Amino acid sequence: MIITNDFLDKIRSCSDGRNWANEKKLIGLDSVSFLKKLIEADKLEWANWLIVRVMERKQYLAYSIFAAEQVIEIYEKKHPENKNPRRAIEAAKKVLEDDSKENRASAAASASYAASYAASASYAASYAASAAAEKEMRIRIFIFGIKLLEGEKGWMLLKI
Repeated sequence: MIITNDFLDKIRSCSDGRNWANEKKLIGLDSVSFLKKLIEADKLEWANWLIVRVMERKQYLAYSIFAAEQVIEIYEKKHPENKNPRRAIEAAKKVLEDDSKENRASAAASASYAASYAASASYAASYAASAAAEKEMRIRIFIFGIKLLEGEKGWMLLKI
């Protein structure tokens, strides 16, 4: 996918991001090159916002699962009794492998139940990691997402 001003308008990007992309002459790049430039410029929030908007459904599912798995241990240390987020991850993996109506219903139920704990997990993650470690983790997640956009199969990457 090529990143154009029309595309950025369509997905309602912020004016700061659009202006920055135009200043840096990034308009017209493919999504992978554009994302790499965002990461190089330490625009991680923008990269995270954009990457999920250029992915197809299976890529987005694999990316979400991978990202959740990067912080699940932090959450489980803080809330060892709550297995709902892990159940949501496992349900999402089933959907990734077999996108059946039954699996989607199970994943939706698990995700809905686990969603109330997401803020707590995010809070725990932000305090459990130093700024450098958090940045390293975020970049690892972006690299995974870029591999998905480059055509690698997410369900295969998740087994690594």
